[in-house]
Amino acid sequence: MTYLANLTAMTLAALIFAPGLSADAQPAGCPPGLAKKNPPCVPPGQAKKGVTTEQWLTLHQVGERVDPDNVDWIDDFARYDLPPLSDGRRYATIDGTLVVLDPESYEILQLIRSAAAVFD
Repeated sequence: MTYLANLTAMTLAALIFAPGLSADAQPAGCPPGLAKKNPPCVPPGQAKKGVTTEQWLTLHQVGERVDPDNVDWIDDFARYDLPPLSDGRRYATIDGTLVVLDPESYEILQLIRSAAAVFD
């Protein structure tokens, strides 16, 4: 009986104190300034339009080709403490999301979810 009580207590303690199961856990890639907003990770302007966390975090994907009319190029990357890019790749924002783009194909090469943190 003591064994069962100890096992139950250890299991409950593990569940309560496990960092990955915390109710305060934020989605991966969410900047700290947006983590505690409602909805989490969504910039306030987008939240007012009814955008959910899931919609915001899946708005764009690596490999997606985007409409050139929706691209805002970032030429002064050093101003935002972004490292220089090689091979002709460029930083840009698309719908408020900071990305690395191929300027010829407009393919998203990398998503940088912390755009809000970069521009604050």
